[in-house]
Amino acid sequence: MKERSKRNKPKIRKSGKASLFMFFFFFSFVLWFLIKLPNRYTTSVTLKAHYSGVPEDKLLIKPQKSIKVAVNAKGFRLFGLKYFGENVNIDLSGIRKRGEDYFLLAADIQGQLRAALPSEVNVLQVAADTLFFNLARNITRDIPVRLKANLSFARDYRVYDSLVLSPKRVKVYGPDVEVNRIDTLYTSELVLKNIDADIDRKIPLAIPEEFRHLRFEHREVQLSARVARFSERRIIVPVTVTNVPESVEVKTFPSEIEIRCEGPLRDLSGVHPSDFIVAGNYDSIVSDSTSYLVLKVLKMPDAVTSISLSQWEVDILKQDNTAQQPGKGQ
Repeated sequence: MKERSKRNKPKIRKSGKASLFMFFFFFSFVLWFLIKLPNRYTTSVTLKAHYSGVPEDKLLIKPQKSIKVAVNAKGFRLFGLKYFGENVNIDLSGIRKRGEDYFLLAADIQGQLRAALPSEVNVLQVAADTLFFNLARNITRDIPVRLKANLSFARDYRVYDSLVLSPKRVKVYGPDVEVNRIDTLYTSELVLKNIDADIDRKIPLAIPEEFRHLRFEHREVQLSARVARFSERRIIVPVTVTNVPESVEVKTFPSEIEIRCEGPLRDLSGVHPSDFIVAGNYDSIVSDSTSYLVLKVLKMPDAVTSISLSQWEVDILKQDNTAQQPGKGQ
């Protein structure tokens, strides 16, 4: 045991000497650093840029977020600029324009930086000789909204009239280069199952990520629809023939047909045979040998959504009743 303790003692001494050396080294470095801080140095720093003074009819799109400049300042000030950065405001009210390009010269920026930074910081040079900006015209467009939905109804239930989106169009405000890329706005997908009651839902617009920074008049729309139970009803109606000459008598076989109509249950009870006109056109007879007429539904009530006839053709019997003129001298 004694031999082991003797072997360990030199290691403890070496470790202690190393720690003491590191302490004095660090202390010396800090002391040297503090001595050097009051001196002036020249180096490049990166400043965080913010912008103001954008013309009212323009929007600034994806501006440069930082500006690299060469400065001369005391060490303690450079240390803060170098490692913590500095927010500076760039005023664009005096922005220059040549053709479609908007820009500020290095001299324009340098003057603003000198005014924005502390007086002891001397701005020597801006890294870029010209800073370009993307300014777009601010416009407003009415964009149509389309419903994206997966709707299924309970048995015999349907939309009574129509699905209604409100508003049907949404105003979008923003730079022309972006707003003009939007042709249609879709809703988020609405999934409803086994519907048996009226629909009244707010649905958010599915705005693509690349356009979410734009200003939208509405970011959601209202979906409304009346829902009703539909049924079927059978009605017997007479067959009529149109455009029959006065001298001709026409009979159809059969003289009545059955109509099968579908519509909302609440409305079908008020439907009567007189609400329908089913007719064939006499002018469609191409020759005396034609023995049938094709039928068409010329009138039906609004409550009926679909209709079918028991038959779409009827036989006809024609009789010419023109009076015979007596011969001369009789």
